[in-house]
Amino acid sequence: MKIDEILLTLTLEEKVSLLFGKGMWEIGGVSDIPEVIMVDGPHGVRKPIDINTTGIFEGNHPATAFPILGALASTWNVVLANQVGESLANECHYYDVHVLLAPGVNIKRTPLGGRNFEYFSEDPILAGEIASAYINGLQENGIGTSLKHYAANNSEFERMTISSEVDERTLREIYLPAFEIAVKKSNPWIVMTSYNKVNGYRSEENPLLMNHILRNEWNYNGVTISDWGAVTNRLKALQATLDIEMPGPSLSRQKQLVKQIRNGEVYEAVVNASVKRILELVVKAIQGKKMKKNAYDFDHHHLVAKQVAVEGTVLLKNDNDVLPIKKEKTKSVLVIGKHAINPRIGGKGGSAMVTPYRLDIPLEKIKEIAGDEITIHYVDGYNDYDPGENEMNQQEAIALAKQVDKVIIFAGIPEELEEAEGFDKEVTELPNSQINLILSVVQEQPDTAVVLSNGSPLTMTGWVDQVPALIEGWFAGQAGGSAIAEILFGLANPSGKLSETFPEHMDHNPAHLTYPGENGKVHYHEGIFVGYRYYDKKNIKPLFPFGHGLSYTEFSYESIQVNKEVINDNETVEVSVKVRNSGAMAGKEVVQLYVNDQDSSVIRPVKELKKFEKVNLHPGEAKQITFTLTKRDFAYYDVELQGWRVETGLFNLFVGGSVADIRLSTAIHVTSTEVKKRVFTPRSVTKEWLQDENGKKIIMDFFAQLSDELNMEDEYTLSFLRECTIPAVISLFGQKWMDNNNADAALDQLIDRVNHANKTVKVDF
Repeated sequence: MKIDEILLTLTLEEKVSLLFGKGMWEIGGVSDIPEVIMVDGPHGVRKPIDINTTGIFEGNHPATAFPILGALASTWNVVLANQVGESLANECHYYDVHVLLAPGVNIKRTPLGGRNFEYFSEDPILAGEIASAYINGLQENGIGTSLKHYAANNSEFERMTISSEVDERTLREIYLPAFEIAVKKSNPWIVMTSYNKVNGYRSEENPLLMNHILRNEWNYNGVTISDWGAVTNRLKALQATLDIEMPGPSLSRQKQLVKQIRNGEVYEAVVNASVKRILELVVKAIQGKKMKKNAYDFDHHHLVAKQVAVEGTVLLKNDNDVLPIKKEKTKSVLVIGKHAINPRIGGKGGSAMVTPYRLDIPLEKIKEIAGDEITIHYVDGYNDYDPGENEMNQQEAIALAKQVDKVIIFAGIPEELEEAEGFDKEVTELPNSQINLILSVVQEQPDTAVVLSNGSPLTMTGWVDQVPALIEGWFAGQAGGSAIAEILFGLANPSGKLSETFPEHMDHNPAHLTYPGENGKVHYHEGIFVGYRYYDKKNIKPLFPFGHGLSYTEFSYESIQVNKEVINDNETVEVSVKVRNSGAMAGKEVVQLYVNDQDSSVIRPVKELKKFEKVNLHPGEAKQITFTLTKRDFAYYDVELQGWRVETGLFNLFVGGSVADIRLSTAIHVTSTEVKKRVFTPRSVTKEWLQDENGKKIIMDFFAQLSDELNMEDEYTLSFLRECTIPAVISLFGQKWMDNNNADAALDQLIDRVNHANKTVKVDF
């Protein structure tokens, strides 16, 4: 395809038709331009049996059902994320799909978010790095991705109309970096906008997000598409560089847009730019299909899904070494709970629902590993909706629990309470039937482990302290049964680390006071203090902290070194950490590096994750891991400067196994090479004048003329004046001076002098 030549041959009507989907899942297909087929992800290839329908209710072709993205993020393994992408690409080829509509990198602002299981993390660095590896795995194998949902899409409440009200610094530091990392490192073929508004603008019409940041700052030149049914004003969306409205063909809207273009409401050059990007996508899709394989190894994909389930499973507690089950010391095990025979593999519905082509049942896999050496008993143990049956089931479970060596309880959120697209969660506790059973069984059999099945954090009031061993199994995909069985028996060593904080109580969550919103808006009043940033700052101990996860072995952190102790913000610094497996079993540790500004002029978190690496170590083995930190790792977003700024001073570098398990630390001094030139206005306060080199001399001279009462060497006087504007100082102390001077003219002269000295431009007040 010669894109420029094709552009010349297309009529305006044909160009406009390309700006809309051809159907529910297709784009292109105009003139001699081939169609491009897109289907949902992110946990598998969700191709509807009837391509003209959504497939949400009508059914989908079977595919590998991978663990949810929250579990993938809990692996903290970028290599494994890349392998997931590669496996998904192979199945896209099998089903003649060109683009997988994934991944979603929205931040988990609250555990109640209905689509949290589709997203990676509460932390933008972790989300962005895992997403980039996932995208590369797909696109390096000829299948495009659609990074979504851009941006600040963090709940399902009033999801198509609500406005996320977020200040710019919070957007830049929390809600945009995962998108930025993925765009810059992986260049997804498509970026999908969100349903919600951002600060009053629909996302696809938002000039700051679409034009200024995505296109200009990040230099993204790929295709942008709307979420399905999101567009309300096609002209405004086109002006903001939204390329494709989905689904289509929306013939009446096409005619209206043609008329608006001919009326001069938008330049045809804007249309041409969108069409060119769409044609470039078509070329990528054609070229990608040349990478199609003749054989498709679904069994290998199943093993990849199993490895994600193994490495994403988080051992939350393991008191008294209840796990792993040792065959030589165990004759009988009781398995309780319907999740052991009917596992939850993913969210119940919506775009992330996958039809698995095979399914590993936990109880069956436990029996396979146990063999003839261990007797495995099973009872339901509870019924979430029948109190009478609960009493009978519970008594049966208790009676058996007394007779066996160990008990494994499979618990979790019932399917009927749902975690799915379209609505937020209302429940974060297990049903009472499950809690009562857990407490009763543990009282009779201390060697009890609970395996959780859920898509986002649970609260565990009144029972978690009684349980010696606790496993976060997530919605673990079609191979989760094999993964959990191998972990229970120690054939696999759990190495997952929480990708989000588990609060002790839901009202501890920083978004609690303003969730879910009202009057069409949800205010992000917690600002940058999302997830662990909030718990750290408030000194609130969560149930389980971000990055937490135990192992069947032990890891010791032996040394931390930096190659420079003093740098400027244009230089990099290498941080080297030596970690050893000091236990008796091979295992993997996630080494996490957090940064802290010791003395910032702006409010900053206590710790911010900047780097991480997962390392595999045999017993006694040690490895040195080196991280490279750049300016961005020390910077905050300065709204006034409209850029990332590092302040001169000391920065702490913390390394450990979680945000609450810091093992080593050191500090370096960073010197800012950027002198911030403040723009002075009549509302600038005295302290701002005194902090500026030129401003200090000008204002000190002026105060000396203004009044003998102003002794600038007196601490109390300085403290009193710090927060005063200059007009206020004149009014309070310069009444006599004003008898002979024009205060407004004098103030303008002061402002002009300092702004001229700083070579900045005066802003009208």
